[in-house]
Formats: sequence, C-alpha cells, structure tokens
Amino acid sequence: MKDAHKVVWTEGMFLRPHHFQQAENYLEGYMRNWGQAHSGCFWGFLTLDLDQTLLRQGKIALNAASGIMPDGTPFRFSGAQQAPAPLAIADNKTGENVVLALPTYRAGREDVIFQESPEALARYLAYETEVDDLNAVSVGSAALQFGRLRLRLMLESELNAEWTALGVTRVLEKRGDNSLRLDTAQIPPMLNCQGNPVLKTFINDLQGLLQQRSQQMSQRLLQPGRGGSSEMVDFMLLQLINRHLGQVSHAYHLDHLHPERLFADWLQFATELASFSAQRTPEGRLPVYDHDNLALCFGKLMLLLRQGLSVVLEDNAIQLTLVERSHGLNVATVQDAKMMRDFGFVLAVRADVAAEVLLTHFPAQMKIAPVTRIRDLVQLQLPGIGLRTMPVAPRQIPYHAGYTYFELEKGGDLWKQMEKSSAFALHLAGEFPGLDMEFWAIRSHTDR
Repeated sequence: MKDAHKVVWTEGMFLRPHHFQQAENYLEGYMRNWGQAHSGCFWGFLTLDLDQTLLRQGKIALNAASGIMPDGTPFRFSGAQQAPAPLAIADNKTGENVVLALPTYRAGREDVIFQESPEALARYLAYETEVDDLNAVSVGSAALQFGRLRLRLMLESELNAEWTALGVTRVLEKRGDNSLRLDTAQIPPMLNCQGNPVLKTFINDLQGLLQQRSQQMSQRLLQPGRGGSSEMVDFMLLQLINRHLGQVSHAYHLDHLHPERLFADWLQFATELASFSAQRTPEGRLPVYDHDNLALCFGKLMLLLRQGLSVVLEDNAIQLTLVERSHGLNVATVQDAKMMRDFGFVLAVRADVAAEVLLTHFPAQMKIAPVTRIRDLVQLQLPGIGLRTMPVAPRQIPYHAGYTYFELEKGGDLWKQMEKSSAFALHLAGEFPGLDMEFWAIRSHTDR
C-alpha cells in the first residue's frame, strides 16, 4: 500500500517528476481510504465478459472487464489490445481457479517499465500515443506517455505475495477437443449484481417465487369458512411476502446493486420466514456473507429462502368432506396417506341439545374406523377409535360458537389399520336434533 503525504507547493520551487508522482500517490491513497471507509467489500468486478470463442481452443481470455482490485486499484479495459493476454490451460490443470492478477505496490520498487518483461513486477507499462489539445485555441496534437496496468490472467495456485488478484472462473474440465468446461455456478467477487448472470438469475427466481406465493396466499384467504388465528397468521405471512416482493422487484430493476446489500435484505427475509415455521427460529447456523465466495453464501441463503417459502404453502388445517352413505354413516376420504402420520384429526360437533348431553353421549354413540372395519364394529358392538374432548377449539381451524370439539386418539391396533386406509367411516347410533359435523385434519407440531 502506498504511504504518501501531501506535497507542499511553494513559489519558485524546482519541479521534479518526484513532485507529481508523490502528489498522484497522495490523491490515490486519499480516494482509496475514503472509499474503503464507506464500504467494507469494495473490491470486485463491475463487469466481466469472457471470450467464449477461445474457450473452445483451451484458453481463458477476457473481452472486457471493469472493477476494483483488492488493493483499491480501479481498472477498465475492452478489446484484445487492452485486455491481458489469454491464458492457455494445460491438460493437467483442470479443477483450478483462474484469477485476474496485478503486481502489488512495494516501496522502493519501480512502478513503471518502458519495455515489457515477463519477470518484471512493475504495475504499469509505459506507452506513447498522440492526443489532441482540447482548448478552443488548439496548438495541435502531442505525443504523450501513459501507463497501462500490467494485468495478467493466472492460475490461483501460481499466486504469491507479490500479486493481488480477483477470481475470474473455475476450470472443471479440458475435453478431448481442447475445449474448456467452466463452473457456471461460480460467482466471482462482484460490485454489481447486474454484472453476473447467476446473481441476476437468483433475483429473477425469487421474484417469480414471491409472486406465485403471493397469489396462492391471497386465494387461500379468500376461501370461505376461514377464520380465527390461522387466518390472521396467513394474513401476516401475505403481508411479509408482499413487502419483500416489492423490495425484490426494486432490486430487479436497479442498474447497480452491491451483492452485500442484497444478501442483508434476503437474510432478514429468511429469518422472518423462520418465525412461521414449527421451530419458530432458523435451523442451524445462518449463512455468512463471503465476498470472495458468493456462490457458497448465496447458495445457502437461497436454500433457506426456498425452505421458508415452501412452509408457506403447507395447509396447517384441512377440512375433510363428510359424505353421507346411509342413515348415520358418513365417509371422509384422505387424499394423501402421509396425512395419517403428519396430521391430527378433530371432529367439530354442534346439535340442538345441552352441551353436557353432547359431551356425555356423543363419544359413546359415535364409532370411527376404517371403512373396511366399520360394519364389523357396529354389528359386534366393538369400540372404534377413541374420542377425547378438547377444552377449547384448536387455533388452526375457524371458531364457531356452540361447537364442541373432539380429538381422535392415535394409537392401538385400530389406528394402525387406519394408517393403511384411505378413508374414515363415522357411524352415529343415536339421534341428535340439528346435528352438524365438521371433520378437520390439523398438521402436528404447529401452533399456527
């Protein structure tokens, strides 16, 4: 790192190249320190364009690139004349990372060379070109010397302390026809999400996923018969999804967006979604932002978001339709056999009788069993699946005044037979005037 101080300019001083060199070093250091103080992850590519043609010849080359090196040096080039020389990949070098490297600044070492030398560690190569006089009263063009950054494409394994570098890509395979297969999932350190196709895909995928979830949650809330705390939780989920849908849509249309800012917003969203899961908190360690390994940290974060949004789609309470087959016999079909394991079952009952009568007589006169066993149980007067009175209505289902709630007891041989069946049979022996029943499947281990 250059350690330069402000040059003091005085009247009558004898100007030397050293004055301008030190003044330039001071201004570069001033801007570098100011920029680093405002952004911790200041290095990376703004744009990066690989030459696809040379990939088929076994070489890594850049058509154009711009960004900032880890030591704070900005760079920008386009075209073969300004770009670093292509890097040929040997047959035994597959599985290696390719980097864009620049010699580091070392005090006392030459910073500019005037003739290219592969062994030199100068940062700039001098070249001469004609430039025009930009004043209205022009004196014609003049030949000036400029310094071009001596950027080089290298293998990461060849780096040492003399170089500062940015990762470009990873070579997975060199095929028999000499073409290279790159790791398309890898993301180099970026200063702009819009400059990398993988990050742009993440933004686009999450926007589409949120739009889909928003529509599904809206339709769920419009369904009749919903109410209670379950509806409130769904509304809060919809509010959360719509809020972040707006943020992701804004990010999608931005021309410039630092990945750290995107990561922070999405990590907050993922932890908020975890509040609606059964655990109420994120499982395991949260992903940590790694500017030099964006593929790893964003990959973990996207997995966390997809898991959180998949929970959104899970109905915590499903009403099973009771179909009357004969007098006193109703059948409820279960669409998914896994529900027998993952759900509890509740029977909501209302009748024009006193609550005490319903609590006392209904469980004794109701037999619940697999459809293949109900006839035997009724004829032989054997007990069915037990009913346990619930003191309050479950939070997951709508509350209706005047209803009494009974939970099916999961256990015993009859329930094991029920797990292999696809339908419940409910047989009621007695008469209860004004009887109305609702049969609900409630997801286990959730308070929603």
